[in-house]
Amino acid sequence: MMRLFFKVVLLPAMMLVSSPLQATLKIDIQKGGLNPLPIALPEFVILDANGTPIAGGDMGQRLAGVVTDDLKASGLFRPLNPSAFMQDSTSLWKTGPRFREWRLVGAEAVVSGAVRAYGGQISVDFFLHDVFQGALIGPGKRFTAPLKDWRHVGHRVADEIYIRLTNEKGYFTSRIAFVAQQGRRKWLALMDQDGANRLDLTQSENVLVLTPKFSPGGDQLFYLSYEKGPPRIFRWDLYTGRRFMEGDHQGLNATPAWSPDGGRMALTLTKDGNAEVYVKDLNNNTLTRMTQNNAIDTSPSWSPDGQQLVFNSDRAGTPQLYIMSSQGGQARRITYEGQYNAAPAWSPRGDLIAFVQGGRGKFRIAVTDPDGRRVRTLTDSWMDESPAWSPNGRVILFSRQRGDRTQLYTIDLTGHNERLVPIGDGLGGSDPSWSPLIR
Repeated sequence: MMRLFFKVVLLPAMMLVSSPLQATLKIDIQKGGLNPLPIALPEFVILDANGTPIAGGDMGQRLAGVVTDDLKASGLFRPLNPSAFMQDSTSLWKTGPRFREWRLVGAEAVVSGAVRAYGGQISVDFFLHDVFQGALIGPGKRFTAPLKDWRHVGHRVADEIYIRLTNEKGYFTSRIAFVAQQGRRKWLALMDQDGANRLDLTQSENVLVLTPKFSPGGDQLFYLSYEKGPPRIFRWDLYTGRRFMEGDHQGLNATPAWSPDGGRMALTLTKDGNAEVYVKDLNNNTLTRMTQNNAIDTSPSWSPDGQQLVFNSDRAGTPQLYIMSSQGGQARRITYEGQYNAAPAWSPRGDLIAFVQGGRGKFRIAVTDPDGRRVRTLTDSWMDESPAWSPNGRVILFSRQRGDRTQLYTIDLTGHNERLVPIGDGLGGSDPSWSPLIR
């Protein structure tokens, strides 16, 4: 269902006229609300089997469109209007950029690309150029994949451009799992991070499903289902379609979270009469109780190194965030501002924890460092919930209730570039989980 096969090849710089010297154009992503980098993304040239440009449909334009949409949505790039380009794609590919002309249209970087489609395969070559230095930014690359995965190839190109110009990992070749809703019916769904290729996993109109969570490899999901009556945690292998219940404990079974190594699950159980955080070894099914008090302890999230857990508890009278060792022991409180801080999600980079901050009739997305010393509120709506991090820890995905429908949004960790994620006309979406990169 999710497996993809790619071949990646580095292309020699002498294929193009531009200098093989490596440029130094970079985006300073530490600045909130920065001016996006102007980048030219002409349509990709269609090549025949001999590498000769030909007229061959709109695949080159569609690929460029995917790359353009990805980079624009990041908020770090400003793709230029193709109608202003002074050099056509074929000339750009065959002879290299005429840098003076690209400077005149305001581009700081320009991409030249070509595509071949043959025997059910697609092969895409691209080069990234620094306009002002008149030089390549890294080597050229070739991505080869089944033709049906052409959009994913476009995301690969966008990721590569993002990496080279920001010095950070990309996130465009990833997927989102969420709970889709139409009327009273809810079901599990998957889609690409840009909202394309939605796949509905569950179809029953009478079974409530909640909180899907991707495994560290992106090939499995935990989720909560009421199909057996009381809520139970299920595991779904997305490659094989195998699905099974991950335990059947008395009382509430909820808030599953994968450990970074994929071998353990943190969860909330009430089997001993009170909501507590437990850790289950997925290899031998042993269960370890982590918290020991009369408060409600729930919603655990692992640190990227697997050494700590953050969770929320009302042991101080109101829901607040606490951190403890994943081996057990005392928990320390890290949030003190406000009467409601819950649903924590630890960033893949380990430097921040996203959570839901409530107060004055609003529930908003906020972040804090693991010491709780620097708290920043990122959104300003009345009902924002369920934060989830992009694979590179740069963007937060969350759900927002607007009227009678819940929708998915993203926002940069600086609090800028808030965007609606398209999931389908008339559909609502909640409980998002962001996959690792799908290669």
